[in-house]
Amino acid sequence: MRCFAVGMKATLLVSLCFVTGQLSMAQTPNTAERVDPAPPPAAKPAVNPPVFVPMTEGERLRQYLKDTFHPITLVSSAAAAGIGQWRNSPREWGQGGEGYAKRFASSYAEHMVRQTMIFGLSSVLQEDDRWFPSGRSGAGTRIGYAVESTFLARRNDGRRRLSFSRIASFAGAAFVSRLWQPDSSSHAHNGAINVGTSVGVAAGFNVAREFLPAIFHRN
Repeated sequence: MRCFAVGMKATLLVSLCFVTGQLSMAQTPNTAERVDPAPPPAAKPAVNPPVFVPMTEGERLRQYLKDTFHPITLVSSAAAAGIGQWRNSPREWGQGGEGYAKRFASSYAEHMVRQTMIFGLSSVLQEDDRWFPSGRSGAGTRIGYAVESTFLARRNDGRRRLSFSRIASFAGAAFVSRLWQPDSSSHAHNGAINVGTSVGVAAGFNVAREFLPAIFHRN
């Protein structure tokens, strides 16, 4: 349960500013002069959603390179390193700039391992782990979509199902990173806590992707 608590704290730390920003924008001062309501707009004809097209292996490789080396991944690694700095974990790395630099390097290395595992497993399992905006309205609905997208992927029929490649990669990368961790963080329960942190950061950034597509969504 401790790893999930850490993950939830990470989600709140990363996404709270985006959620509050959206809610504050929805509030308008009640000082305008009252006017007669405008007539309702004419109904627009229904538009069929775009047909989902499974990605080719070439597209999968390009997506892997983008997700691994996109500048925004530096921000996510910095966020994970900041959480480690706040928790002083691992304690052998200490505080200050040197301690943060070690945590950042470890976080980015873990990110590269995770993306490489997602690339290989998603190819074998035919899962599409790309991010797609929800196209929905309502802050709560959009946040829910973003969080659940942390664990779901599209299959060739376009339906979203549990992403085995993503879940296995979260766990695999967290435990692989134990290889370069000092003694205090090299145990299995530390890996489990790391899984929770990684999932929380990923969920928080999915919320940011949903509300700030111009910055995050570049497929």
